[in-house]
Amino acid sequence: MNAPLRPSAAPAPTIVGALAVRRFGAGRPLVLLHGGAGSFTHWTANIDHFAQRFAVVALDLPGYGDAPRPPAREPEAYIANLARDLAAAMAHEGPFGLVGFSFGGTLAAALAGRLPPGAVTGLTLIGPGGFGAPEGRKLDMVPTPAASVDPAGHRAAVARNLGAFMMSRIPEADDPAVDLHSANIARQRFDSRTISLADRLVADLVRVACPLQAIWGEKDQLCVPSVAHRAGVVRAVRPDAEVHLVPGAGHWVQYEAPQAVCAPIETFHDQAFSNRVPS
Repeated sequence: MNAPLRPSAAPAPTIVGALAVRRFGAGRPLVLLHGGAGSFTHWTANIDHFAQRFAVVALDLPGYGDAPRPPAREPEAYIANLARDLAAAMAHEGPFGLVGFSFGGTLAAALAGRLPPGAVTGLTLIGPGGFGAPEGRKLDMVPTPAASVDPAGHRAAVARNLGAFMMSRIPEADDPAVDLHSANIARQRFDSRTISLADRLVADLVRVACPLQAIWGEKDQLCVPSVAHRAGVVRAVRPDAEVHLVPGAGHWVQYEAPQAVCAPIETFHDQAFSNRVPS
């Protein structure tokens, strides 16, 4: 596996509507949607690998990273505008694979059922939201002091909170994940919870006609009552779904276990593209 991509080494984005679009590699298109309080850097451990086989399109979603603020914040309007902007960004690319993480997984399921038939060749959801309010979930989060006031305290709190909800462990304060997450939360201008905590995933998956893959880290602390329960919900609506549970990893499974995530995604999207029915 290649070393994680450094954000400073990434190309400058192209702005398409309210999206910031970065492109890597060559081949069949693979679109990556990040999670809440995130940016394209949620894929820092994966882009180089995918770019050896695919034309990777890594987005900053509206209100995140380098993307503009969303023109509308109401959930259905946010999704409708996103679908329009994604179609514009991919207008000359042909059919594409779609991969969404967390909040991005919730969006990916909604988009795959709304884009024109045949536009999405395969859909991968990594730790998606959309299961409704997580009743009874308790996360051991701590307040985060401003970096300008207490730099050491800020890093320690960000690391602690990453261990509480994103990762299977508390990373060291000098872990690159701390820098990535700190930069991402500083630039968040949309509350993903209005979409990711809604009870919508099942209804959106009913609309999805393309092959479906779902991946969770087995230690994903955001899944209530359990990872197995959420996987069962997906299987109930899509018995054909390919489901992977990654041992030892948390919610940000593609960062903690990149090879265990990249390999099945690559195989799945190769097969989905090869088996597609031309429109």
